[in-house]
Amino acid sequence: MNNTLTMLAKVTLIGLTLSGSTALAVDWTERTDVSGFFTTRYSLTDEAAYFHGDRDSGINDKGSFQGTKLGLTIRSQINDDLSVAMLLMSSASENDYNTQIDWAFASYTLSEAFTLRAGKIKFPVGLVNEYVDVGVTYPWISAPLLLYSNEPNGAQATREAYTGASLLWTEEMGDWTLGSDLFFGQVDLEGMVVKGLLGLTVRANWDDTVELQASAYEGEMNTDPAGMPMMAMMNEKTHGARLVGIKVDWHNIVAYAEAAQVTMDVTMMGTKIGDSDVWYATLGYRIGRFLPHFTRQEWDRDNGANHSLSTLGLAYRVTDSVVIKAEQSRIGTNNFATQAGLFNIAPSDGSTNLTSIAVDIIF
Repeated sequence: MNNTLTMLAKVTLIGLTLSGSTALAVDWTERTDVSGFFTTRYSLTDEAAYFHGDRDSGINDKGSFQGTKLGLTIRSQINDDLSVAMLLMSSASENDYNTQIDWAFASYTLSEAFTLRAGKIKFPVGLVNEYVDVGVTYPWISAPLLLYSNEPNGAQATREAYTGASLLWTEEMGDWTLGSDLFFGQVDLEGMVVKGLLGLTVRANWDDTVELQASAYEGEMNTDPAGMPMMAMMNEKTHGARLVGIKVDWHNIVAYAEAAQVTMDVTMMGTKIGDSDVWYATLGYRIGRFLPHFTRQEWDRDNGANHSLSTLGLAYRVTDSVVIKAEQSRIGTNNFATQAGLFNIAPSDGSTNLTSIAVDIIF
């Protein structure tokens, strides 16, 4: 966090020099926008085993407010080409609502088509990952957890953010908007740093009706070689992923589908224990302010861990800024405690029911 704040301070000083400190001080408020979002969620399963978290943050039969959060986005235009943006986040699953900087970066416009970004940047992999915390923007209570989870025992396909640099390209071609994001840096995780991260995301959007996306990235995992045996095995091993996705919003039909293949160069007894495949598909239909939808998710890891998740949901748009949601899910997994995936232990009969409600607000 301190390094990020230091970087922002330096970028701000550059902007002051470029545009004139006196003029900037006068119209600073006019150049700065503040927006935010708020989500409150409550989830309950019918099993004592914690799902998607530990004793402090996971969901079990005693209920959990996991996913309740408040975020404030601050964007400042230093001059015509240079801007700074950051997200302050307070979440129920992190440090008892202590506020932290989720991402913070500077953007410099090189031309009409190219933009350079540097700092702590939201990971540009996955259809909704760059705005995954803003629940109003998608139909689910949580973006499909088998793909978008950052849990150590999850798919490991997407990440929260990376520290580094990014070159964005955007081009309008008739009804199509084409774009790409070439990114480089490192990802800081608990007990691990993925260094030398290099990735590319390409996108195509047709008339805000069909969005296509494909991503690929690779980096080297760095852990303490003298640490836990499993973590030590990952030291200086390659971690990579390939993802493809499509989103359709046509008339009243809303559909999403994504698939990812994750590879880790970690072998135990001849098995690539970190390699996995995950996919999900969502189909919904708007009826006035209501959006009923169904989602199927599946995840399989080469070490035998697996999950299936079927969800029937309903989103009710109160206004453009407020959405109320309810979902009923069935989560299945194998019945081996050491291969429980997103459960801290496997459910007694290999499956559990998950009931969730939420309110999402933007302001």
